[in-house]
Amino acid sequence: MRKIFFFCMTLSLVVHSVGDATINVLVSTYEGLVIAADSRVTLQEKEKQRIASDSYQKIFRVGKFVGVACSGTAFLYDENGERRNISSIVDAYKIMENITDSTSISPRIVAENLSEFVGKIYKTRLINLKENVLTLLVFGYDERKDRKIFELNFPKVEHLGTDSLVVHGILNDLFESGTPGSVVEGQMDVYYRLIKGHDPELLNMSCYEKEKDKIDNLRYDIRYEIMSLQDAIDFAVFIVRATIEAQRFNQKAVMGVGGDIDIAIITAEGFKWIQKKKLYGERNATDFQNVK
Repeated sequence: MRKIFFFCMTLSLVVHSVGDATINVLVSTYEGLVIAADSRVTLQEKEKQRIASDSYQKIFRVGKFVGVACSGTAFLYDENGERRNISSIVDAYKIMENITDSTSISPRIVAENLSEFVGKIYKTRLINLKENVLTLLVFGYDERKDRKIFELNFPKVEHLGTDSLVVHGILNDLFESGTPGSVVEGQMDVYYRLIKGHDPELLNMSCYEKEKDKIDNLRYDIRYEIMSLQDAIDFAVFIVRATIEAQRFNQKAVMGVGGDIDIAIITAEGFKWIQKKKLYGERNATDFQNVK
């Protein structure tokens, strides 16, 4: 996750996480939506990097037909100056709107509501606006049973007069209704090199526009329109796992993707977890297997 800052009262210390250090892979097929994400938060203090957690939750259920995935900062400061993780912020939004697992709410409404709700949290502390970049993917089925995918990029700051400041997320509609495809947020270098045939940094170079047709021909021919849900799950896990493993051998890479891989699907029947990390004691503690 990127840019996490906190201050110690007794030390002049700034700790932040490394940019683009997380991965969300969202696949849209005619059978439904698949989301996979890693569980790592990586912090950096000056020149030293460390793994802060391998059990961070990045996928959230919102009602019966909507999911949310986060990348970017792992925490925001609230009005009391307390750091709150994104999971608790999404939970607070659900409580405020009285959203349960059986609530039918459209992805667009969730995206618009989160844009305002999270924007208000950003506004409470200057450090949020200066340092904390957050991307939320909001996806699911609307009231017409159409698949919808939205991207929220924070913070978007607007000055409406000398004393009026509005903060919200930039809302992007990523796919036309029903269009199969994939979205990757966070550490995208392995995905781009494997699937699209080039490093994402190439998009910022002048040669890209000149050679765009040739470069685009390097991409793999992924037929999302014929993928089953199982194919989409396999593809999403492949991208997350390949990113995790590729970091081991690239000395320039930040070890920012890791931990357990969470997977969920959303179909016209609703949200369903396929794989989700659980709480446990010692991983190899066989002496306690009979404890209930």
